[in-house]
Amino acid sequence: MHLEHPQPAHMPPKVWSTTGLAQPFSYWQETVSQAYTALSPEPVDSNPFHGQIKLFELPDNASISSIKAGAQVVRRTRQDIKLRGCEAVFVNFQLAGQSAISQRGIEAKLDAGSLVLLDATEPFAMKFNRDFEQVCLHLPKSVLEENGIRVSNFIGRAITRQSGFSAPLFSAIDSLTGGMPAQHVLPGLMQMLCFGLSDARRNTVADQHLVTVQSHIRQRLSEAGLSPGVTASHFRISTRHLHKLFARDGMTFGKFVLDARLEACRKRILASPDEPISDIAFAHGFQSQSHFSRAFRQKFGCSPNQLRKAGRN
Repeated sequence: MHLEHPQPAHMPPKVWSTTGLAQPFSYWQETVSQAYTALSPEPVDSNPFHGQIKLFELPDNASISSIKAGAQVVRRTRQDIKLRGCEAVFVNFQLAGQSAISQRGIEAKLDAGSLVLLDATEPFAMKFNRDFEQVCLHLPKSVLEENGIRVSNFIGRAITRQSGFSAPLFSAIDSLTGGMPAQHVLPGLMQMLCFGLSDARRNTVADQHLVTVQSHIRQRLSEAGLSPGVTASHFRISTRHLHKLFARDGMTFGKFVLDARLEACRKRILASPDEPISDIAFAHGFQSQSHFSRAFRQKFGCSPNQLRKAGRN
């Protein structure tokens, strides 16, 4: 990682705190925008608010900060972006408490020991329902791209404590906050982020929801009326949202159902050599033998009868 003009290792941090203030949240709203970029925090309850930011400036207009605060929602709105553009990303490390983030319609929940990436060039929201602690690595997008991280590929993809990359990432964060020179830590951190984020896609809430929907569909392949509307109604979501879930994997609902039915038929043909192929097709939701045969050959490169003969040999 290329870092120009390294700063002294022991530069004093900038500290903002609401302690002792008569209007702590008003001060906090100004503070977060001063520390990072234009943001719009809002309280989520009427409880007394407290918050502190301890920020260390890093080379290349980057920073790392520790944040301890109470319940709130922090948004980066289109108006914020228009007011103050920022070609940067937030890499948020959840140390204590929980948070829920959303960006581009993608949602992720963070428990302690997890991290997520947000793009400051687009609207996002972070919700904290109780006291929390985070470390925020604020980096220019160019720094990540120079290290092979295409930000758009990783929005909302959480790395959890179960990931093999989580421990060394948090160890690197501890080193930075402990005062180790940034130029000694950030190259390794960027490399770990590259590998870790690429392995994190399936930890998003949307992907977990998609897995649940797909499992539901596989259990109902015999139902001729299996449709986007019926499936969406079962999960109490809109058909538009259902289609968006499948689109994340470059798939359509109809294509997934067809492929799942064909694969189930393929397995049944091999497992039940004496069962009529037409019965197998109808048992898995196909209403036309000719449609089934055409789709089967297109997917597997042979007819159902040819597969069965090959299986017997």
